[in-house]
Amino acid sequence: MNQMEVLADGRPWRDYLSGLILHGVKLGLDNIRHLLAGADSPERDYPSVHVGGTNGKGSTAAFLDAMLRGAGLRVGKFTSPHLLDITERFQINGEPISEDELRENVGFFQKIARGMPHPPTFFELNTAVAFRWFSRRGVDAAVIEVGMGGRFDATNVITPAVCVITNIGLDHTQYLGGTLGEIAFEKAGILKPGVPCVAGTLAPEAAEVIAGRASAVGAPLLLPGLDYAFSTGGTPLAPLLDLQCGRFQLSGAPVGLAGAHQAGNAAVAAVAARLLPPPLGPLSRELVCAGLAGVRWPCRMERVLDGPPVYVDVAHNPDGAASLAGMLGRAVVVFAVSSDKDAAAMLATLAPIARRLVLTVYQGGRSMPLARLDELAAGIPHVTAPDLAAAIADGLDHANAETPLLVCGSVYAAGEARRILMERHGAAPPRF
Repeated sequence: MNQMEVLADGRPWRDYLSGLILHGVKLGLDNIRHLLAGADSPERDYPSVHVGGTNGKGSTAAFLDAMLRGAGLRVGKFTSPHLLDITERFQINGEPISEDELRENVGFFQKIARGMPHPPTFFELNTAVAFRWFSRRGVDAAVIEVGMGGRFDATNVITPAVCVITNIGLDHTQYLGGTLGEIAFEKAGILKPGVPCVAGTLAPEAAEVIAGRASAVGAPLLLPGLDYAFSTGGTPLAPLLDLQCGRFQLSGAPVGLAGAHQAGNAAVAAVAARLLPPPLGPLSRELVCAGLAGVRWPCRMERVLDGPPVYVDVAHNPDGAASLAGMLGRAVVVFAVSSDKDAAAMLATLAPIARRLVLTVYQGGRSMPLARLDELAAGIPHVTAPDLAAAIADGLDHANAETPLLVCGSVYAAGEARRILMERHGAAPPRF
């Protein structure tokens, strides 16, 4: 084995990282603080934007990243999960971390972890790697996406220049609570004294909780309908954004990601960009518009093939499925979902647009078994396929110019589908 593929103890670095997944999800900040203290607190070396919420975190982070890069800044972006390779999670100006740099950073924190009473989780170590890599590479700013929740998420050791809460939906309920209010309380844990927060469209229950938390900690909170207003024009696949926030105004600004929900994410990102303090901002209208139009974020209603049209989307909960259903009149739908998701609600939402519904599984232990999916879809016309490759082949046989193929249900399914479409059907590699 190549020496560059192993850590100091001889283990392949990818095997070490994969082993950390076995520690599962452990919400709390003690581990990340220990790791970062051993690296001289690199998260303090540059200003950051913290992006939380249920859906749209990654897209909003991508909009902000594009705007800041357009201003000539060197911008780090940390997101999760990845589509094709773990290196995607760590980017500077759209370029993923190299394998050598990732191995070096993993090895650095592996040594620190040996002295910890509890081993770090996979996400905790990734978060530490991102903060240190951004520091060592001298970024001007970083856009940091919350992993899950907020209050006890490993990213919540930063004091950002601005924070964002995109929306609140029912997801990860086993960790965050079963009501919108409980989940909103966890998401609002990223609010910091004096740090402005831009929120997207919220249900009243969630808005009340977030507003209460903002008041308690002294965080200025901007809410749609009160502090800014936006509307969406254009078409579902090519949205246009109208935005009014004080004297700042956009009219018919093209949004580079498909869907009315992406115009909402774009509005939140644009308002956040205007709140950035010097030297980062506030960003001009020209830079905001260029970032909104030029953003690249794979597998967000991404059209990856043209004949017939094939779209891949990471939607993995009922709210995400509802956004998809509003974009396509009819489609051949290939669906694979994780075991812990509300598959029944997602299927009920997608069924009306599905001219043909193909249920399948993605690789790995997290996918909902096909027998369970088949059971949940009782009463909905559907077929099954043993794997994503077979499901996509079936879908392509039945799709046409008027009825595109849509692959959705999970970030992991989207990533695997993207790889299959590249390797077997000639799709171009994703662009960030």
